[in-house]
Amino acid sequence: MLDTDIQALRDRLESGATTALALAQHALRRIARIDRDGPRLGAVPVLDPRLLERAAASDAARVAGAGTGPLHGIPFTVKDSFAVSGLTAAAGSPAFAGVVSRRDAVVIERLLGAGAVLVGKTNMPPMAIGGGQAGLYGRTRSPYSPEWLAAAWHSGSSIGSGVAVAAGLCSFGLGEETVSSGRSPASNNGLVAYTPSWGVVPSTGNWPLHPYRDVVVPHTRSVADLREVLAVIAGPDERDVWWRQDAVDVLPAAEVAASFRTQDAPPVAAPLAGLRVGVPLLYVPEAAGPSDAPPSVPLRPSIRALWDDLEAQLVAAGAHVTRVRFPLVEAYEQRGDLPSLEDSGHLPADWTAFELDQLVTHSWQRFLDEHASEPLALADLAPGAIRPDPPDAVDAIENGRVHPGRDVFDFTAITRSTPLSEDEVARVAAPAIAGLDRARRELFEDWLTASGLDVLAFPANSDIGPHDADVDPAAARAAWADGAVFSTTNHVMRRVGIPSVTIPMGTMADTGMPVGATICGPAWTDAHLVDVAAALEARLAPRARARLPEVAELGAVRSPTAPARPVTSARAALTGTATIDEDGSVVVEVWATVDGLDEVAAVTAWVEVGSQSVVVPPTGTTAARFRLGPEVRRLHRATRVLALLTVVGPDGLVAAADTIDLPFHRPAAPAAAPAHSVPIRSTP
Repeated sequence: MLDTDIQALRDRLESGATTALALAQHALRRIARIDRDGPRLGAVPVLDPRLLERAAASDAARVAGAGTGPLHGIPFTVKDSFAVSGLTAAAGSPAFAGVVSRRDAVVIERLLGAGAVLVGKTNMPPMAIGGGQAGLYGRTRSPYSPEWLAAAWHSGSSIGSGVAVAAGLCSFGLGEETVSSGRSPASNNGLVAYTPSWGVVPSTGNWPLHPYRDVVVPHTRSVADLREVLAVIAGPDERDVWWRQDAVDVLPAAEVAASFRTQDAPPVAAPLAGLRVGVPLLYVPEAAGPSDAPPSVPLRPSIRALWDDLEAQLVAAGAHVTRVRFPLVEAYEQRGDLPSLEDSGHLPADWTAFELDQLVTHSWQRFLDEHASEPLALADLAPGAIRPDPPDAVDAIENGRVHPGRDVFDFTAITRSTPLSEDEVARVAAPAIAGLDRARRELFEDWLTASGLDVLAFPANSDIGPHDADVDPAAARAAWADGAVFSTTNHVMRRVGIPSVTIPMGTMADTGMPVGATICGPAWTDAHLVDVAAALEARLAPRARARLPEVAELGAVRSPTAPARPVTSARAALTGTATIDEDGSVVVEVWATVDGLDEVAAVTAWVEVGSQSVVVPPTGTTAARFRLGPEVRRLHRATRVLALLTVVGPDGLVAAADTIDLPFHRPAAPAAAPAHSVPIRSTP
């Protein structure tokens, strides 16, 4: 039910074929069965305790005829780096596990204002530094194959967002990107991702890593869904880093955002006919390429086969495809004989060092001051807790080698430095921002014009890393290889503000993993890139769905023409404990209470824990007992379990629901249910 497009969900909600409460409970049931059990994807470790209450309120507003927003009742997730009022804002780091947000990030405000319902926060490595590494909430696994990474190893930190959307745990997700952390999970999970020009989508309220590189990245299953999300989240914000600076003009960003709110989808074929597409030899080599071109990044044959098919579709649609050099990347990464951005005068020589040290100190402390519910100074933190990594870990050893574009952080220096003032940061940043803006115009946009090109297109990644890169030296070396460690172009697009759209290209024949294609172009051409992506998407095979355990749908049995029912007065409440037994198994005891029903005939209620379920009477309080095998803790290292209570009325729709997230405890610990549960209740 959640693995469909937003318009289809909206139609079902408006017709009464389903409800927001049913969608929310279905998301929780999928999380319980797929994310916390079964394949144990580990994508959504933090649930919003207001989920079911907000979903029920959404249904009540619809029945009452109150105004509904464009995303009314649609469930979504958000990366753990975004501030959400009342929820932790750890950014995957043990150092910030106790930080609770007192306000929402701007994009969260806008989505909630449009009626969307937040399911929870998605997993990420500590402080967005990395991809599939374990952080505060453990590792995230691919829904397509346990053998391969669900994102690039050193820049795929929105991995939880990509997996949550691909696994149908939500309708869409919000990720973030500093290097390739949004594009990479989209590619490895068969999704659409968009990276905006400077200032189009505000990053206010997102934990900054490099504030002048960070962008919000929606993850959707289609370009149509991307348009739906952008129509809500795009637009200026005076607190955003780009709208606070005056070194470069970002006024065109407001026009781009406005176009997302007003544009109609163009005819499918129109954007491709006559389109002039450059394909960089650096990423898609050909035997007869220029002899003075730098060596190409090795391209996995199964990815090359998919690219050749995509290129044939471009040509068949009337596009003109040309192999080209990529001077901006060659200069930035020193792959050829062009001067570096520092040597050419585009970038101050000391900017990168400032960006990795004093700018991080300033940006992190500013985020804490503006969003944390309790005061916290960076100087009070243990530097080693920010991104802990055992010194003998395989990844730490490989990380110690020289890799193109690798950022090196000194957390002791970051936490012990005195934060600079806003004015001082602006003074130092101004020449760097202006220089990067000039580098984009001179080395990319002017070059596109001189070369007779409209856009560039290329595989989103050249290879994929094995899942065991954290423990196996050979796997680590493969995951750190050029073309796999980051998405294609590495740091360049985020550093200079190049917009892009990534769409699913197909599934690799040898790995069974999805891979995407990226289209990029001049700044402020974002809307055109979305149009091109939609036209190309229409010519490619539908995205492959992950093969995951089936979870029966709820609230989808009514006729689409049936009128919406009145809001029921049913109430559901669940309490419980999860106790570790002597043999290592976990005994889960729950008490399910259902009341408020006018009649109980044809009403069904049941409790689920993992893959186990028990039917309970639709009235009164009933105890239920479940046992989870020792492997849940010893093999899977689980520390908590979800228990769900669902009540379905005679009309087949969810009448009430409750969910609790139970941490495991030993018998000696206090076992009072309310002290050991996080209720997620609906109050229709």
